[in-house]
Amino acid sequence: MPAGGFEKSAGGAGQPEPSLPPNYTEIKALLDENVSPGNFVNVIGVVKDCRLPIATSGTDYKSTITLYDLSTEDDGYDINFVIFRPAADMPQVTAGDIIVTTKAKVQRYRSNPMSLITNRTTSIRVYTASKIPKRPQSAKIALAPASKHDGHTPTADETAYVSHIHHKINKYSLPEEHEFQARAAQSLNIKQKFSLLKDVQEAKFYDLVVQVAREPYAGLSMVTLYVSDYTENPHFHPQVWQGLPESTSADGDANLPNKEWVGPYGKMSLQVTCFEPHSTFILSEVKAGDWVGLRNVQIRYGRDGQFLEGFMREERNLANTRINVHVLETTNADTIDPNFKEALRRCRDYQKQKRKQIKEIESAQVAGMKRKASASSGQETRPPNTKDRHQTESRAAGEQKETQQAINQELRLGLNDHVTCETHDAPYSTIETILEPPVHETTLNNQPASLTIPFMCAKYRARVRVVDFFPLSLEDFACSRKQTEYDVLSDNSEDSDCSSSDDDEDTAVGQRIWEWRFALQLEDPAPQTNTKEPGPRPRLWVFVDNSEAQCLTGLDAADLRRDPHTLNRLRQRMFTLWGNLEEHKVQVAERKQKEQAAPKSGNQPRLARPPLQSSPAKQDGGSGEEAVSNKPFTCCIRQYGIHEKERGEEGEWVRCFGLFGTKICG
Repeated sequence: MPAGGFEKSAGGAGQPEPSLPPNYTEIKALLDENVSPGNFVNVIGVVKDCRLPIATSGTDYKSTITLYDLSTEDDGYDINFVIFRPAADMPQVTAGDIIVTTKAKVQRYRSNPMSLITNRTTSIRVYTASKIPKRPQSAKIALAPASKHDGHTPTADETAYVSHIHHKINKYSLPEEHEFQARAAQSLNIKQKFSLLKDVQEAKFYDLVVQVAREPYAGLSMVTLYVSDYTENPHFHPQVWQGLPESTSADGDANLPNKEWVGPYGKMSLQVTCFEPHSTFILSEVKAGDWVGLRNVQIRYGRDGQFLEGFMREERNLANTRINVHVLETTNADTIDPNFKEALRRCRDYQKQKRKQIKEIESAQVAGMKRKASASSGQETRPPNTKDRHQTESRAAGEQKETQQAINQELRLGLNDHVTCETHDAPYSTIETILEPPVHETTLNNQPASLTIPFMCAKYRARVRVVDFFPLSLEDFACSRKQTEYDVLSDNSEDSDCSSSDDDEDTAVGQRIWEWRFALQLEDPAPQTNTKEPGPRPRLWVFVDNSEAQCLTGLDAADLRRDPHTLNRLRQRMFTLWGNLEEHKVQVAERKQKEQAAPKSGNQPRLARPPLQSSPAKQDGGSGEEAVSNKPFTCCIRQYGIHEKERGEEGEWVRCFGLFGTKICG
């Protein structure tokens, strides 16, 4: 059908032709790389093709929709839109349907052309082609129901453009309905060759996602790789641990140079022999520790017939010789292969267990050397001093609480209207009720019983005021760490200290990442009455992590000692929250400095974690309630627990609190 064939009938006499709404991008601009990968765009396109949802290794399914628009109708170009969602939330489309998508991410996957991919903020709205009327009638009647992921409501301009593009665009490239459905059904018949190393079998070909366990070794006409995905196969050659780093034992493989092994030990690594054209690419682009995707790897037993090995040869039947090795990137969590995420997760867990075992071996060696030294001197071995350094942090006997009446919900507290929090069903709680010991109701010997538990997962809404913060200086509210390949894992967590250990050097992939990390001490606000307060009110420390601090302040973390602009903006935002608290803390510190010797510079510890549990109320308030002037505000608090491994032989669960869903608006 010729382009523009619908223009007069669609537009109506005297009506201007709708243009692409503001903040939307043409598909041609994406294919021409006018938008860099990683940016978010809004697109209105016509459905040309669809690959039906297939299961991934995670909870989401994967579907791909091909789109084109007025900017690409004449040259036949289109763009793939990759969608990761639960199967029930996938958009249902057919040829010619119009898709309005917002906040889709631009990506370049391997050497393919630019494409789009969903993320957690992407919205997809579908207009059914057969129901779209001509202008000036609204195309709203063709809008399909939205899923829970699709919060965008199309505007009048967007809806008008949907009608315009539907009736104007060249449809010669659109398949017939039966052809479209046949292609979609055929997309489910793609043979999945991916496998974990633990499942590979002889005489079969597989696609693998693996880490290079040592530097590639170049032979006469081939390259040898040792790779692992951190799963175990009983038919692999075992890699023996050579002892602690101080050990100078041989590598154990006479055919390869003695280079550092960065992979796992045991039967977790596969030897892969790679011929041209793969070998040249590997020598120039691949190094030890890299994660790679290997395609069409043949599995068979080696020459000795004992262990399975892999082989990658040239695919001669292809018109263009294909390199079946590609290096995987860990910088974009939205575009990463789910199989790669699972491999990273296994690698991370293995490395943690490995470091733990090495520490145990080192401790055993030290203890053995002490016993030998004691025996040689004829002295009895005395048990080492195992005083728990954390006992100094324990408080005196049980905490006494004074009764405080619940704050009347109708009492006017003069709340700070520049601070808001998200709404949920929890009623308002006081700090005293939040600090009550968690109790679990159960049955013992057929009798009701109440058991005190270390913590419970709960959320609260409270009216509070800030009386203290930690660390002492705003410059320390942000700390840095090295970016690692495990950052793309949603369950990845860092150690308590801000500095990375030597073990992290192997996984560093970029510059240091700055993150917010600070804590606030909160208490209930005093009612605006003439009644004298009965005594000090209980207080609570809440931890503010990076994402919640971004929500609270509206700022991204930075090196505050080198970025005075961000520091000043942070100071202004926090002044809105806590009034003259910072000024008062400075005055108190200066007064104490005069009363006693000033501490040496550089000894101030960085914040490793927020103070646990709560702080006892003090008459002088620590920060001086009489001297601090700020308004109470409404916030959201969550209770959770962390496992303190240092407390006792098996560790101990400790109750903690965190701020969430709270924002400074002014």
